Amino acid sequence: MSKHQNSAIGDQNRRARSFSRLGLPVALFLVGWVLASCANLGPAGFSEPALRVGVSPDYPPVIFERDGEIVGIEADFAHRLGSDLHRPIEFVEIPFPDLLDALEAGEIDVVMSGLSSTPDRASRVQFIEPYMEIGQLALIRNRDIGRFGRIQEIRRPGTRVGFQRGTTGERYVASSLTRAASFAFDSVEDGLRSLRADRIDYFIHDAPTVWRIAGGVENRDLHGLYRPLTTEQISWAVRQGDPQLATVLNATLAHWKREGFVDPIVQRWIPVRITLR
Repeated sequence: MSKHQNSAIGDQNRRARSFSRLGLPVALFLVGWVLASCANLGPAGFSEPALRVGVSPDYPPVIFERDGEIVGIEADFAHRLGSDLHRPIEFVEIPFPDLLDALEAGEIDVVMSGLSSTPDRASRVQFIEPYMEIGQLALIRNRDIGRFGRIQEIRRPGTRVGFQRGTTGERYVASSLTRAASFAFDSVEDGLRSLRADRIDYFIHDAPTVWRIAGGVENRDLHGLYRPLTTEQISWAVRQGDPQLATVLNATLAHWKREGFVDPIVQRWIPVRITLR
């Protein structure tokens, strides 16, 4: 063994003796530091707290529940958002009319539930830049195409028009179909049952819903009128007092649009798109 090797071993022994004199307090400090660092990572190793996403999963193909899992356009966006922001995603199920109340109360961080941007809603929350433009469409019975196939028929006095409560379809009916007899339903399924039972003549809802229903092989008895009744923009919403999250979401969505990430997700769930004019 050389003189230099002896010297190196001596230095190592002296450092070991110095560390051992510090003893248990140092060891406990190091263990505590490691545990604290791991605790800060949170679930699944994420460094940020969960992003609480408010959803009303009754709006296929935008956001809905299938086999106990929340899926759809917004669900795909939420999962990608969590990955890009390094934050776990927590879906919080809330009835659609209560979503903005929950957001304002701090129970959720963002609404991602096929929400149309309207002036009334914008007075309460901050909308992110829209990711899709849609409109309200009318759905009729297939056998009634000859009677009600023209969109002008909706406006006739006495025409029976149905809509889902709390949606922009309700707003359209109240403002534009004042001569029609209007009927409110708690869900799309309730409205479709009444349409099939001839209790209403039309059912008004967002374009993605009508596209899905009219395009499904199980709904050959129903027909969609693809002339848009309104023009609406679908956006996410955050609290007005949370500008930092709004900035992050806007920047992330802008990046997705530049890189071409948005359209493939939308087209996965709506394979046949109608271009609005």
